[in-house]
Amino acid sequence: MGFPIPDPYCWDTSFRTFYTIIDDEHKTLFNGIFLLTKKDDTDGLNELRRCTGKHFLNEENLMLASQYAGYDEHKAAHTEFIRRLDSWDGDPTYAKKWLVDHIKTIDFKYRGKI
Repeated sequence: MGFPIPDPYCWDTSFRTFYTIIDDEHKTLFNGIFLLTKKDDTDGLNELRRCTGKHFLNEENLMLASQYAGYDEHKAAHTEFIRRLDSWDGDPTYAKKWLVDHIKTIDFKYRGKI
């Protein structure tokens, strides 16, 4: 099923994890994906990859430090998203939907636990 994709595509408080660093990084990811909807841009895709890699590393380190039980599932979801970015076809629909669904399902599981 999944959650509605916001229009305009931007972070709002319904995506709040209550961890400031993560929420700020999520805002950056929303913006990076939004910019890809405006034009197919190799530099923009590379910047999204960079921001995504940084965010995933930070989030995974927080999970490891707190011995979060859902780490393996979460890490696998991150790995799959990076794989899809590496084979980018220029259509931002997958990335938009993935981020929305990922935050509201997978990320919300760790609220209050990391």
